[in-house]
Amino acid sequence: MMITTNSVARLAQRCGEFLGDFGQTMTPSYPASLALCILDAIYSTGSHPTAVDKVVARYIAQHGEAHGAKSLRYSIAAAGGARPWAEFEACNLKPASTRPGAVLKAEVVDDATRVMADYGIDDVGDLLEAVGEGVGNDAFYNDVSKAWRALPSQSSGITWLHLLMLAGCPQFEVDDKVVGYLAAVADSEADLTVDYVHDEIHAVARVLDTEVSAVRRIVWQASHGRILSLLKDEDLLPADGPIEGPETSSSVWEFSPEPVAGRPF
Repeated sequence: MMITTNSVARLAQRCGEFLGDFGQTMTPSYPASLALCILDAIYSTGSHPTAVDKVVARYIAQHGEAHGAKSLRYSIAAAGGARPWAEFEACNLKPASTRPGAVLKAEVVDDATRVMADYGIDDVGDLLEAVGEGVGNDAFYNDVSKAWRALPSQSSGITWLHLLMLAGCPQFEVDDKVVGYLAAVADSEADLTVDYVHDEIHAVARVLDTEVSAVRRIVWQASHGRILSLLKDEDLLPADGPIEGPETSSSVWEFSPEPVAGRPF
């Protein structure tokens, strides 16, 4: 398996942009509010990150940062339904898809809160308990996931995986976009397997002295366009050849990948 110091350094640079001074991620996550997880997950697809941030910020300004799914449903009902809520509270009338006659994302949000109610889920803890440890297919094919993916324009499951990532579930899906994101920093001879992706992420977490879950969230959200890099092309480490200079830490050069037991795929 071709895990090299060069590829680790390149991925570490991209992930490091989204880490604070003490290794904390500066990416969206809402461990205290399932309402915010639902909003961000539904609005994230097909939207510019700034538009999603504005929807979340407006909700926080009106309701705080600790609402559960039930409170989100009540706020929509109090506004007179999904459309007036979208128009006057979220200030976002984006449809759930580009198909003619598609329902509003706000309507999908309302439906999503009802799915949560059907399964007795109100807060993030309830969600994590319902999906278990989130390893492999368990988090993607459980009953709650199936009900979520039956919502309008949600059959791909991308927003469900967004939701789990925002809530702090350990589930991490290596899909085509994640592989494509890793391909941009991989050496040309690398075999971009699921194992490769996970090993690169673990290597980068060690280099950056942060949690593997933090790197996973950065990679997932960056690869799916939820967060955008501000790095310019001339600032990026070279795509090919050896990486030299002060931007490469000794921890990168000394890193030797070790097997990670029990890693979820």
